Amino acid sequence: MRSLAACLSAVVLLLGLTGCSAYDPPIRGDHNSDRYKADLEACRTSSRETVRLRNADTPTTWIMSPFTGPPAVRAAIRACMTQKGYVVEKTGG
Repeated sequence: MRSLAACLSAVVLLLGLTGCSAYDPPIRGDHNSDRYKADLEACRTSSRETVRLRNADTPTTWIMSPFTGPPAVRAAIRACMTQKGYVVEKTGG
C-alpha cells in the first residue's frame, strides 16, 4: 500500500512540474524581440498567480490543481498575450 501511495505521489509531482515548464504560445511575430520577451514574462507571472489563487480557493480545486492548473495557465497566458495585441496562431486540427 505504501508503494502505491509513493507512486501516486510521484505521478502527481511530475504532472505538477511538467506544468511549470516555460510555455511559449503560438504567436505570430518575432519571439526574440525584447518587447515580446518582457510581455511574455509578465503574462506568465500574472497567469500563474491568478490560476494558483483560483485553485487554492477550495479543497477540491486544490486537489485537482496538478491536473487542471497547467492547461489553465497556458490558456491564461494566451489570453493575456492576445490582450497585449499579439495574434495567436491556430494549431492542430
